[in-house]
Parts: sequence; structure tokens; C-alpha cells
Amino acid sequence: MASWCGVAIAHEGDLKLRDFKGAVQAPAWLADEADPMAEAAPTFQSNGVRLMAWFPVNTFNSSNTSGNDVWGYVSPSGREYGLMGLSHGTGFVEVTNPGSSRIIAFIAGPSSLWRNVKTYQSYAYSVSEGGGGIQVFDLSNIDNGVVTLVNTVDAGAATPATHTMIINEQTGYLYRMGGGSNGLRIYTLKPTATAPSASATNPVLVASWTTKYTHDGAVFNWTTGPYAGKEIFFACGGLNGGQTDTGVDILDVTNKSAITVIGRFTYSNSNFCHQLWLSQDRRYAYINDELDEDNRGIFNVGRIMDIANLASPVAAGTYTTGLRSIDHNEYVQGNLLFCSNYTTGLQVFDLTNPASPQRTAWFDTHPDDDANPAATFNGLWSNYPYLPSGTILGSDIERGMFVLRLGAEPATVSLFGPVRTEFDPRGQGIQVDVATNPGISVTPEGVVLRTTVAGVTTDTALQQVSATRWGGRTPAYACGAEIEWNVEAFVSDGTSVKYPTAGTLRALAASSNEVTLSDFCETSTGWTVGATGDNATAGLWVNADPVFTAAQPEDDRSVNGTRCWVTGNGAVNGALGAADVDGGTTTLTSPAYSVAGLSDPYISYARWYSNNQGADPNNDSMPIQISGNGGSTWVQLELVTENAGAWVDKQFRVRDFVTPTANTVRLRFIARDLGAGSVVEAAVDDVQVRDLQCPTGADGDLDGDGVVGGGDLAIMLLDFGDCPGCVADLDGSGTVDGGDIAFLLLLFG
Repeated sequence: MASWCGVAIAHEGDLKLRDFKGAVQAPAWLADEADPMAEAAPTFQSNGVRLMAWFPVNTFNSSNTSGNDVWGYVSPSGREYGLMGLSHGTGFVEVTNPGSSRIIAFIAGPSSLWRNVKTYQSYAYSVSEGGGGIQVFDLSNIDNGVVTLVNTVDAGAATPATHTMIINEQTGYLYRMGGGSNGLRIYTLKPTATAPSASATNPVLVASWTTKYTHDGAVFNWTTGPYAGKEIFFACGGLNGGQTDTGVDILDVTNKSAITVIGRFTYSNSNFCHQLWLSQDRRYAYINDELDEDNRGIFNVGRIMDIANLASPVAAGTYTTGLRSIDHNEYVQGNLLFCSNYTTGLQVFDLTNPASPQRTAWFDTHPDDDANPAATFNGLWSNYPYLPSGTILGSDIERGMFVLRLGAEPATVSLFGPVRTEFDPRGQGIQVDVATNPGISVTPEGVVLRTTVAGVTTDTALQQVSATRWGGRTPAYACGAEIEWNVEAFVSDGTSVKYPTAGTLRALAASSNEVTLSDFCETSTGWTVGATGDNATAGLWVNADPVFTAAQPEDDRSVNGTRCWVTGNGAVNGALGAADVDGGTTTLTSPAYSVAGLSDPYISYARWYSNNQGADPNNDSMPIQISGNGGSTWVQLELVTENAGAWVDKQFRVRDFVTPTANTVRLRFIARDLGAGSVVEAAVDDVQVRDLQCPTGADGDLDGDGVVGGGDLAIMLLDFGDCPGCVADLDGSGTVDGGDIAFLLLLFG
């Protein structure tokens, strides 16, 4: 066993080490929570597969340098989870709502590039080439965000390392493979006559098969033919660590004390039989060879084995994407074969003709090497396509966990009319068009307008005004209220679609919202670093293009420029906390901003704050203050303690805190490390001053009598036709037409 950068490796000169590039450092991305106005989805090429969430390896724990295996789990409540192997432990992610997935836990384990995770009942099991035996995790309380390490088995064995593992969930046997030159090591997860103390939390070794090295395998309970009722194991491997006489041994493991070889399958141009899975009817096995690309220049060719006769399997064909990449772990779900093909990511084959699979969809998790003529050991390691919802999990060496969905959206929702940045405080009219694919319809749940103000969310059912159009209006909100909103349509395939497709849009409750001043923090002009009492020894505020860490943003907030104010700025790929705030307080004070002549000034900014890592997490905070007299006195706007892991936009009405005078409104940001060694990072960007004005009366009240009724309809009819800017053009289309009449009727009363 050798070590590399603190991570245990399986073989000297292993090709994964030759090609390893290091983890991509990035924040998590969630389809349902991304900000469509400021945050584009990560750029991954795909066809027929949608990205719902992405968790880079650093988002699980800053110690992680790579990812490896992935598996899934469904709790008794039906909630769905992904279990991700990482270089320094195992991560647990809830994916029930894939676009709002969240990391539940990370539990450390022996460091290794290789880790393998499987489940049985309400437990998960993790093994690695780094040794440590079998870690056993209790998942019974995972719905409440709790995962517990309850046992570690055989950590002190002569060979505590493992390469892969599979569990027969029907028989309750766990099969360890690899780890040194090992074949199979078989554990029972329930009491037997020879292992009465065994249980799901106490796996007991009961048998082994050491004839050949086994790299990976699959186990099934046979239901037909002469082997009906038998437990059949398909072992990929060979002699000399799998390098010689490589192929598949078909074993009868029913009697653990008398394992027998039923049959053997080899194939032409073989180099290293890596892993396989069976078709749904168990007629065919699909096999990947991990070294024929590097040794023979045979790129991405899978072999098909006809196993109708287990004792005499025969070659049935091959399958390929035609791309220059290495085929790796693959699984069959229904009529589809899901292949993890390293640098070309997830490749999905249709098995309608099982002896001639056809590529039907794909998602490239590793865009770096698309033009590389060589096939390298980077990218997608494995996948898991068995969650009942259809959500697919993928694990990438450099990029971590991907949460995916197969197929195109069943419908689309589009806004009718312009995107508004101001909503009428009396209630803003909204209309959307819902276009459904053939065979899909809007369900009785209908179309919902969802608005959130000050953390309170309100769902408003939109009414159908034509075959494809739905309309309604928001609740009334106080002038200046910050409104987050989206629209969700529920459709007949059991899913929903949204506008915008990711995250929410933002608007202010106002009839006008004039930006009178913008400071995008591209220079330090007028800003002051330092104040009486500052004593931080590191991480002082600097104006810079931020360098990403697990606690600090990768980019500034605005679309204008690249710089912002940030607490320290370390080296690229530097350690977490290398440039964070240490030992005290650092203060950043803005220039004096003019509010002269404004009827009702508001001030806004974007902030970033992180304090949930290090030796003493979540025990610091960041006061943000405002002055209305140039800095002579200060009033607190907010005390920041949240760890959003993202830029957060905040806006405040100046008069609610200070009396504004011409050119004397200033902001002050106080980042501080007052505890025992927590990691504190903060950033500030995009300061703006706005002048808000709000209307009186009612939305749709065209004649100003306080009621939406016949008089308003009469005005609308007078303006019928092309009429850009007309008050009767309620939907902003530039024409007063039937859509405006239908909309007005919704507002009657």
C-alpha cells in the first residue's frame, strides 16, 4: 500500500493517480434554488438528462480531495437519499426533491481514492482501500437529519482494505471484494447457526472464496431453470490481481461452506474485467473492461454475455458510444443501461434489443477533456438509477455528486408579458402560458403563483383564462416589500414544472424603483478599512477578485466586473481558513452616499458570510450598521449569523433606521473572530441607493373609483387595439385585447 497526498491508494503506479487533476472547488448548485437573475447553471453538455443538483466534493467537507462510489437509500417514509463515497469519508444527501437536495451528514473514514457504499435494511456500509474494515451507519433517523456510525468491523484484520462490496438484500449477505489480492470475503448480516451473534450492526465473516482476485461483482437470487432457488454470484477478476486470465466466474454461493464454480466467461482483447450487471430478465450480462483503452486502444467497448446457460455462457455482442473514453461501473434499470464512462460522463443505452444496445441519452460530468484524444481516468466513477422517483445519482472523481433526471421536461411554463422588477403593492397581475407535451395535461392542482415576503410564503391559485393561459394576481404587500416569486404548474406525469425553471425571481412592491446610485465595489475609492478597536491579525478586508474556498465565494455578486470586498484572499486551491479573519475584528466602512432629493430612499447590498467551519463553528457574527450623519453615530441594520453558502441580497428603508440627510448615509460591516478558532469569511458587493414610490387605489381600477368594475371595462374597450403604454394594457403586451379583458374580469370587485 502506498500513500499519495495523504490518501491511500490501491496499486503502485495506478492509472487514476497518473491522471488525477485534483478536485474542482465550487459551491453547491440546486436547480430549485439557483438565482436565475445572477447565477447561471453549471455548463455540462447533455442530451435527454437534466441537472437537478450538484455537490462538489468540498461541499461535503473541506478535507475531501476526490469522489468515488455512489449508492441510494429510501427511508420507510419514502424519502430518498444519495450516499456518496469521498476521499476522507462518506456523505449523505437527501434528494427527495432533487432540485432542492441537501447534504445531511458527512462521516469520516480512512483516507483513500477508493470507497464503496451499500445499504441493507436501515443501515449503510462503507469500505475502502484505505483499510478500516467495514463502517456501519445507522440510517433509522436520517429523516431527522441524523446518521450515526454504530460499528466498525474487522478494522484490525490481516487485510482490512476492500476494493468493492455488494450486498444481497434478500439473503442478508455482504460480499467484500479486492483489497490486496483477495477474492470474496462473505459476511452475514443476520444470525445464522454458525454466526448467532451476527446482525445488521454486527457483520460476521462466515466464508471466503480465494481462488482468484475479485475486483467487483454482482449477486442475484435465481428463480428459473436448474439453478432456481440458488444464490448466484458473478465475479469479475482473474489471476495476478485480475491482470491475467481476466473474465467472469459464475459461482453458486448458496452454501457458503461449499462455493462452486458453475461457469466461466472470457472475451477477446480482454485486459481487466472490471464490473458487470445483468439485464432485467437475467438473460444477458453487460461487462466493462477498464484497461483495454489504455493497453489496446479499444475505446469504450462493452461486452455482452448470453447467460441463458450459466454453465456455458457465450458472447452475444458489444456496445459503444463511439467516444474516446473508458467504460466503468454500469447498472440496468428496466429497459435502460446506465454506464459511468469516466470523461464522457453518464451514458444511457436503450435495451429494446438487448444484444444491440443503442445510446439514447447522456450527461457529461467532465467537460475538460472533450477534445483530448486519450482516454483518461477522470470524471464519472459510478451511478445509481434505482430510486423510485426516477432520480439518478452520479459520482465524479473531481466534481462530486450529481443529481439528475432522465428525459425532457413534460411541460414548460413561460411568462406572458415582460419580467417586472416592480410589483404593484396593491396586487400585481401575473399571466403565464403552460405548454404541455403530448399525453401530458395540467392536473386539478393547477397552476400556483408562489410569493415569499420576509420568510412568509403564500400560494395563490391562478385561474385558467384560455386553453394554455393562466392568470391571477399577487397578494397586496406593503410598499418596499421584497418579493421572491415563481409559478409552479402540476402536470399529469406526477411532476411539476416551474417558471423560472430554477430558483425565484425578485421584485419590489412599488410603482417605481429608480436606482439613483450604484457602487459595484470594483475599486476601493471612498471605502475605509479599519476602525478604532480593530485587532484582527489576519483576514482584513481587501478589494479583490475572490479566490474560492469552502467558506469564501468564487466570484463577486454583480454582473459588472469581477471584484468585491472580501475578508482576506488566499492562494488558488489554498487551505480552508488560510486567509480568514483571525484574532479579532476588522471593519469596512463605505463612502458617504447621497440621498438628496429622494422621496423615500432605500439602500441595498449583497453580502456573503460563513462561520460554520473550524474548531468553534457558529459562535461568531457580523454586525452591519448604518449612519445618517456621515459616521458620527451608528444604528444596527442586522446581525448576520446565517451561513447561506451564497450571496444574500438585503434591502432596507433608510427612514426606518436613521433620518437621511443629503450626502451622509454610510454603511459599516464588522467581521469578527471572537471565539476559539472558527473560520470566519465575509464579503460585500453591489451597494445601491433607490427611490421607491407607491400608488394608491386598486390594481385594475382604471377609473379610480376604488372598485374594479364596469367603468373600468368601458375604459378598456375604448383603448382596444394597439396601445403601448396604455393603462388598460394590464398584461404589458403592447395591445389591449381579449387577454386584458379576461384578466380584468379576474380582478372584478
